Amino acid sequence: MKNILLLLLLLPIALCGQQYTLDDLISHGMEHSWSMQKAGLGSLSSRSSLASARLNLLPEVDLGFNVKHDLYNPLAPEVSDLSSNARISVSKTISLNDDAWFNYKYARLDDQKAALTYSKSSSGYAYSVFSAYLEVLKAQKQLLSLQKNLEIQTRVWEQSKVLNQLGKNTAYDVKEAEIAVMNSRISILQLENTISTQRRQLFAQVSLQDEGYELADLEPNPDFQTEGCGVENSTAVKLLKADIKRSELSGNQVFLGYFPRVNLGYNYDRAVSGQDFELDHYSGSHTISLNLSYSLWNPLRQSQVDKRSGIGLRLAKLELENQIDELRVQYETMNLELEYLQNLDRLYREKLDQSTEQIRIAEERYRLGLIELLELDKTRVEYINSDIQYNNNRYQILAKQEAINNLLSRKLLGKW
Repeated sequence: MKNILLLLLLLPIALCGQQYTLDDLISHGMEHSWSMQKAGLGSLSSRSSLASARLNLLPEVDLGFNVKHDLYNPLAPEVSDLSSNARISVSKTISLNDDAWFNYKYARLDDQKAALTYSKSSSGYAYSVFSAYLEVLKAQKQLLSLQKNLEIQTRVWEQSKVLNQLGKNTAYDVKEAEIAVMNSRISILQLENTISTQRRQLFAQVSLQDEGYELADLEPNPDFQTEGCGVENSTAVKLLKADIKRSELSGNQVFLGYFPRVNLGYNYDRAVSGQDFELDHYSGSHTISLNLSYSLWNPLRQSQVDKRSGIGLRLAKLELENQIDELRVQYETMNLELEYLQNLDRLYREKLDQSTEQIRIAEERYRLGLIELLELDKTRVEYINSDIQYNNNRYQILAKQEAINNLLSRKLLGKW
C-alpha cells in the first residue's frame, strides 16, 4: 500500500518530464519526515489533554450493582439469603479556586499554543527544505557554467600548443593554459561532490529516495512586497503572547488563593434493592454541603507564590519586548540587504547584456579574421563569469525574500 501511495505521489513528477519540484518534496516531507511526525503527535497530545480537561468539568456519575448471599442467618432463617442492590450517584463540587476549572483554562491556552507551535514547525520545515533545495539549484547552475568554461579553456590550451609549434608563443604560455584546464577540472570535480552531498541531505530531509531527476528551477517574486508588514503578527511573537496569557491566568489563580477555601457540593443518590432480585425497595437522597476552611499561615505562603507569579509575568513581558525588538532589527536589516541585492541584479543584468553584445562583436570580428580564437574565447569566459554572478545574485534575492517571509511567518512562496 505504501508503494502505491508513493507511486501516486510521484506520478505528477513523471508526467512533468521527470523533474522534482519544491512542492512535491515539501509535501512528501510533511507526511513522512520524522520531525513533522513528531510535531503532529505533539499537537495531538495537546488536543487530548484539552479533551480530558473538559471531561473533568462534568459531574461524577457512578453506577453500582451488588449481589449478597448469606450462607446462614440464625436470627431469621425464613428470610431469603440472597439480596441485590443497584444504585446511581451524581455528585459535583464547585470551589472558589477550582483546580478543574483552571486546568481547563490552562489546557485551552496550551492547545492554542500547540497549534501555533505546529504551524511554526511546518513553516520552519518548509523553509529548511527550500534552503537545501536552493543550494542544490545554485550549485547545479554553477556547474553548467564551469563545464562551458572547461570547454573554452581546453580550446585555448589546444590553440596554445599550435601557436607554440609555429613559434608564436613560449612553453610557459602552453603550461599556463594547461594549468587553467586542470584548475577547471578540479573545480568541476569539487562542485560535483558538493552537489552529490547536498542532494543526499535534501532527500534525506524529505524522506524520499533520490532517482536523480533534475530539480525544477525557481525564480524570485517580482511582486514581492514588505511594506505594511509587522513583526507583531509573527508566530514567535504570538507564542510569547500566549505565555503572557498563561502567566496572567496563573496570577488570577494565585489571587484567589488569598481567600478561604470554599467548596459547595451536591450529591444525588438513588438506590433500589430487594430479595431474590425483586428490587422492590427504593431509596434516594439529595445532599448539599458547604465547606469553609482557612489556614492562618496562608497569607504568608500565598504572598511568596504571588511574588513568583508576578516575576514570571514580568519576565514573559520582557521576553516579548526583547523578541519584538530583535525581529524588527532583523526585518530592517533583511530589507536593506534585499534592496542591495536588487540593485546588484540590475547591474549584473546590464553587465550580462554587455557581455552578450561583446560576444556578438567578437564572433563577427573572428569571422572576418580580425582576431584569433584565443581572444574570442576570452570574451566567452567573461560572459560565463557574468552569467555566474547574475544567477548567484538572483538566487540570493529569492533566498532573502523567503527569509523575510519566514521571519514574519508569512507563507513560503505563497503556499507553505
